[in-house]
Amino acid sequence: MRRTSLIKTFLTSAVVCVPALATANPDCGNPPLTTAEVVYTIQTPEQVAPSIAAVPTSDANLGQTIQQTAPVATDPAPGVVQMAQADTLEMAPEMKKQPAPVAAYAALLNQRISRGEGGLNLFDYAGALADGELKEITAYTDYLASQNPDAMSVPDQLAYWANMYNALTLKVVLENYPVSSIRKIKSGAFKPGPWDRDAVTVNGKTLTLNDIEHGIMRKKYPNPAMVHYMVNCASIGCPNLLGKLWSGETLDADRAQAARDFINSPRGVAIDGNDLELSSIYNWFKEDFGGSKSSTLDHVRKFAGPELLSALDAGATIDGYEYNWDLNE
Repeated sequence: MRRTSLIKTFLTSAVVCVPALATANPDCGNPPLTTAEVVYTIQTPEQVAPSIAAVPTSDANLGQTIQQTAPVATDPAPGVVQMAQADTLEMAPEMKKQPAPVAAYAALLNQRISRGEGGLNLFDYAGALADGELKEITAYTDYLASQNPDAMSVPDQLAYWANMYNALTLKVVLENYPVSSIRKIKSGAFKPGPWDRDAVTVNGKTLTLNDIEHGIMRKKYPNPAMVHYMVNCASIGCPNLLGKLWSGETLDADRAQAARDFINSPRGVAIDGNDLELSSIYNWFKEDFGGSKSSTLDHVRKFAGPELLSALDAGATIDGYEYNWDLNE
């Protein structure tokens, strides 16, 4: 679908929100060896940035909102897309207009992501490539690269980097599609995955995907455990690719929901009586979750639904770890 048709189907301020616009193999990439030198303070979502507004979100409501979208204005200002307004949503004045690359990319996410078995978000790579949407993703990453995240608030910075990481990942997969796994796209002869390739330049510094996730998001900000629910490495085993843009305004609520969605899926925690098989993410990055199996289970419990809570209360323990590298399509 071309940009014009995508934008006509798009809405919701949460979807288009980009931070501060006013202005494995241990992966989603290999963690740098220096990670162990960093002292982390692991906080619960309730402890992170009390000033962040926790706005409840629901994936189930996303499609509903789109159906209530009013027609898009036909004569927007140059370079800016005039966004429609839902009948049931009061949009802030600054959210009624977004730069064209932002609006197109947000609409693309909404259009190309569908829900599969076990709550897995699937991305339509074939459709996006056939409709030339690699150009829209590239325009979005170019737009983000032109911004200065250092001038943003901490929540907006995290949202910025998550959006950049996820869009760059979609971009590199589409540049090499068809491919059965992102690990088939190599950074070098002996480096599966694209995580060590130069991917983008921000504020004059060239960055890889590993730089963004491990050198910036996990290293420079509080609560690295929650970073893992924000970045998506185009694999079935990964936490879901969000069907909208990350926003500093709803960061706390959206991350908590992403954690619940993953932990209560078999990709996050599979229950077999008193045996739990966890995602390898909890093993590869165990320092982010407290450094032990017991601290990992404490983290899991915070987001566990009734079935998992019942298993934990009955004494279920970690029996192993698993990860599926097949492409999330």
